[in-house]
Amino acid sequence: MTELRFEEKIIPGADLSQESPLPAMRKALNFNLNYDTGDEAGLFIGYGLRTNALPSKLQDRYNNEMRPQVWKTAVLENEYLKATFIPGLGGRLWSLYDKVKKRDLLTENPVVKPGNLAICNAWCSGGIEWNIGTRGHHVRTCRPMFVARARSYKGAPVLRMYEFSRENGVAYQMEFFLPEDSRFLFMRCRIHNHHNKVIPMYWWSNIAVDEGDDLRIVTPAEHSFANTYISNFEHRLQRVKLPCPNGYDCTYPKNYPISKDHFFQIKARERKFEAALYGDGWGLCQCSTDLLKGRKLFVWGRSTGGLNWQKRLTSSEGLPYVEIQAGLANTQLECLPMPPRTAWEWIEAYGALQTDPEKIHGSWEEAKAETAARLEEALPRQLLDDMLAETKENFALQSAEEVIIRGSGWGALEKARCAEKENFAPQLDFDSDDTEPAIWHELLEKGEMPEWDMTVPPPSYMVQDEFFKLLEKAPANPLRNFQMGLNCYFREEYEKAENFFAQAGDLQKSFPLAYAVANTKRCKEDLAGAGKAFLAGMFCNDATFIREGLQTLCEGGDFESVLEWYGKLSDELKEIPMNKIFLITALLNLGRPEEAEALLMENGGLEVPQLREGEGSLSNLYVEIQCAKAAKRGEKLDPEKIAVPSKLDFRMNHINSELGRFGERHAK
Repeated sequence: MTELRFEEKIIPGADLSQESPLPAMRKALNFNLNYDTGDEAGLFIGYGLRTNALPSKLQDRYNNEMRPQVWKTAVLENEYLKATFIPGLGGRLWSLYDKVKKRDLLTENPVVKPGNLAICNAWCSGGIEWNIGTRGHHVRTCRPMFVARARSYKGAPVLRMYEFSRENGVAYQMEFFLPEDSRFLFMRCRIHNHHNKVIPMYWWSNIAVDEGDDLRIVTPAEHSFANTYISNFEHRLQRVKLPCPNGYDCTYPKNYPISKDHFFQIKARERKFEAALYGDGWGLCQCSTDLLKGRKLFVWGRSTGGLNWQKRLTSSEGLPYVEIQAGLANTQLECLPMPPRTAWEWIEAYGALQTDPEKIHGSWEEAKAETAARLEEALPRQLLDDMLAETKENFALQSAEEVIIRGSGWGALEKARCAEKENFAPQLDFDSDDTEPAIWHELLEKGEMPEWDMTVPPPSYMVQDEFFKLLEKAPANPLRNFQMGLNCYFREEYEKAENFFAQAGDLQKSFPLAYAVANTKRCKEDLAGAGKAFLAGMFCNDATFIREGLQTLCEGGDFESVLEWYGKLSDELKEIPMNKIFLITALLNLGRPEEAEALLMENGGLEVPQLREGEGSLSNLYVEIQCAKAAKRGEKLDPEKIAVPSKLDFRMNHINSELGRFGERHAK
């Protein structure tokens, strides 16, 4: 019999319980998209992408301190598979175990070790995560979901996890089930746009599998859109022929010296699947109904930077991994326009596949044909289509039997806003004890915002169109004016934003206002004004404010103020590695490279938990320090020839010299 049970699991990890009280205003996701994909590609490049995490707040208060953490889990298990979920991490499928082969199908991280890779900063690797909203790892990737026991399916229990996506104002639900005789775990997803407008929609299921020299990724594609990371702000997308676009077989992750994406272009008539198969022909196969048409491979690469990122996100027991992914669009650089009053639904299946290794590791055509044939035997394509239709009325549109864990209060707020006017997810119980949305319930009920002391950050923020319209009609007071400023900022009406912030209070007394004004001036490219606004709030002890303030001063070249501000910080704030980065930058630019180097190389090299994915600040600082020291000696160094200590090297696009000609060929 299939069993659904709720347990606890102890995993060493960082404390993720704290978040910034400030709105996530810094535009951290700006980047240039260069693409050569052909006129027929039909990609929605850039559509729906957002540059910050508003209305969410950042999860940026973690460090590298690993302590035992107790996580609530949901377990689905039958004779063939055991699936363990962690609802508190965005519903992540933490592990999927093949009981027949006694092998893990996914990479199970032995720790919860966050890194700054997600829209709201904190992200952890391993298992399968579910991403909705806009480009990037979802704002709830390290936050809890609603968990419920839904109606059974043919006698098998159904696990429902659901939430409200604030980025595009929709409810989404995932139902997981594992029939008694099934060797595949099924996930049924439903996204409902209940609005009377088109909204940009994004979804990618992100699957981690163990990397190995004999691992091959097989999907029914002849071409891919290859994405190269030029820098953390610039990407280059190019359509290439598979499997050897650059003289090497890109379907084997071992062949990548640097980080890279391949978005596989699967023709409409082909079945949508992707398999990670090892030397013995065994491995994970993910497939879906046709709506989920995108498939992707991401590799960290085997350069020092890529290997360091892998180590950074796990422990000494953790294994190197690659990601295979499945999404609504062809690439992750786009969203799709979702029509008004529309539901998008699909089913994904995850299970073990045993194939003929000689065919899998033969020609590309043989590998595709063998995988497709074995998948059709194990799980016929028509069966998934039939299952999608059957489960809609069976459980997807039915209320749950029991809610096990409560999530955020934002779905309840949207239900209150819609009332009887809109058909907003009647089958989902969004009741919650979450108090963050309370001020918005007051706006709905009374037409006004409560009085608020703006020396303290508000409990939450809102940029949804419907609430912006309510704010416009509300009587002016400090909180209403502050939220109006945020909404104008979000819509890139920066002059209006500054005017509303000026009416909300005195930034000399309110660090939330100083923060908002500073970020608005940054977007107007007024770095001097932004730095001045941050300095007005120097009195506060908020870690996010201080980090972004020091960063802005460095961007504006006001290094003397960096030293002054850093010198006034508490010992605890001085020890935050990102703050040390800005101190080192200031010392270097003030002609003190020896002091900068001493700080950078403390304990063999500074460890920075908050280092952003793709960021080259550590390696850049080391190179600049060496050049500055040489200049003081009257020498000139070639920056490209300076060897960066391994501990500081997180460059995703840097090819190690020891990779030799292979690496040079890859770069071309």
